[in-house]
Amino acid sequence: MNQLVTNLYPRPNSTVAGENLSCATSGSGVSFAAFDSDTKYVMIDVQDNNVIVTFDGSTPTASNGHLLIKEKGLITLSAQAAKAAKFLGVSGASIVHVSQFV
Repeated sequence: MNQLVTNLYPRPNSTVAGENLSCATSGSGVSFAAFDSDTKYVMIDVQDNNVIVTFDGSTPTASNGHLLIKEKGLITLSAQAAKAAKFLGVSGASIVHVSQFV
């Protein structure tokens, strides 16, 4: 059994609302604001246009980062990974929506 599993059934963090992150197509990328201290996981989805994301502090570019395709479903991340994420729109401004879970 995996001993790293702490919560198989995360529940929404009812103390905070979802957040929309506006991603421009130029610059060093944008990040989410601080998450609630109880947040362990987040779910994100990409809306409007595709985005590139990095998790190592580097600037997302066409040749650096992961391509996230709009409307391809929810992506679950640890709160720590989501805090480190930087997003950049690919072919137009985009929205990345996040919901927090405990």
